[in-house]
Amino acid sequence: MEGFYQAYSTTSQIMFPILVFILVLIVKDLTRYSKISEKIKKTLNEISEDIADTGFSRNAGEKDLDMIIRFIKSKIS
Repeated sequence: MEGFYQAYSTTSQIMFPILVFILVLIVKDLTRYSKISEKIKKTLNEISEDIADTGFSRNAGEKDLDMIIRFIKSKIS
């Protein structure tokens, strides 16, 4: 039983810093994707506002990306 306890304590001392390191990397990665997502959202909003300035009207409840797609399809057709 003493050998089991010693093996368990050794393993826990090794694994705890590894788990903390993995958690730090995950949080850092999620923060980076959040910032990229905000930049994309801001850019789509700016593009849709520029399209609206040309006189192309937005449908009720239409999202920015949907408006941009509809604008592009109307120009292609």
